[in-house]
Amino acid sequence: MFKSGSGIRIATYLMACAVLIGCLATIMPKSVSANPGLSIIYGKVTDSAGRPINGADVVVVMKNGISEVDTASTTTDSDGLYVVNFALDKWAPGFAVTSTATYNSVQVSGDATVDDLGLATIDLQFLFEIPQFGSILGFVVAAGLVGVVAVVFLAKKNK
Repeated sequence: MFKSGSGIRIATYLMACAVLIGCLATIMPKSVSANPGLSIIYGKVTDSAGRPINGADVVVVMKNGISEVDTASTTTDSDGLYVVNFALDKWAPGFAVTSTATYNSVQVSGDATVDDLGLATIDLQFLFEIPQFGSILGFVVAAGLVGVVAVVFLAKKNK
């Protein structure tokens, strides 16, 4: 029925498939059902050039109609990402969510609606560009700030 050695090849093939499936299962993102009942609100905060803003304060408000149900806050990471969770009793599909990011005393907000899985994505973009100190513009801004500080210091010293 089988040629000599074909049984070993089939067993080897099945073993390789099982190992591949096991590897894929460990690298796949965890399902939302791993945290049943949580609502997960997430997004990215960027400047006008699309660069991530690290350290922006983000406040997320969950609302049922016009009534505020709960509030959560966090800070963006180096990739400009933020994530907050709301407990089962604080959300329902269709609830409105507002995220407000604050950076250098400037605010930007965005809205979304919680889906059936409890998820909502709200990406926020500031209307200004954050100077990169490795760029020419960043160098000019940094040099200008140093110059202003020096002028103020000298003015106070000469009084």
